[in-house]
Amino acid sequence: MVLSLILGISMLQSQAKPSALVCPMTAEEVSASSASVDFAGTRYQMCCGGCPDEFKKDPTAALKSDKLKGKTVGTFLFDPISNARIEAKAAKGGSVDYKGTRYLFATAEEKATFTAAPAKFVKNPEKEVLYCTVVGHAIKNYASAGGYVDIKGTRYYTCCKDCLGKLKADNTIADKTPADKVKKPAVIDVPASQ
Repeated sequence: MVLSLILGISMLQSQAKPSALVCPMTAEEVSASSASVDFAGTRYQMCCGGCPDEFKKDPTAALKSDKLKGKTVGTFLFDPISNARIEAKAAKGGSVDYKGTRYLFATAEEKATFTAAPAKFVKNPEKEVLYCTVVGHAIKNYASAGGYVDIKGTRYYTCCKDCLGKLKADNTIADKTPADKVKKPAVIDVPASQ
């Protein structure tokens, strides 16, 4: 317990100033105004106009590139503790960079929970559902989802926080998801306004 606290505090201190984000294709530092794409609930900024198309060809392979080791390449769009959608300006708990991804937190307590055992909260399901099974309608993209719940190896996105709460409370709601809504994660272009 004491060792976990010491490691957690040192990790929090090392995260006081987050590292720069880099392009997943070139490992070059990117700016906040760079073109972006979302994949599997994470936003990736690109260094140039050609990178998004290359990334779309095989995002999983691109993210496993040796040149990305030790670098932060994306920002997860959801608080991994509450599973709710979060914007950087609402991340009162700050952020932690873990295995190439920046995670944002609504509270310092959530950040501390994550820091104590990050692997417990970081999952990459092979399938996902961009369809709110609670109310029965499509979700346009990751950024418009209210949250997610991982159920039996599939990530189910919800349209809002209310539906997130309902799905967390009753996972059997996912059983009524139409089979054609269960897909592999896809790369989605991010409009310049987001």
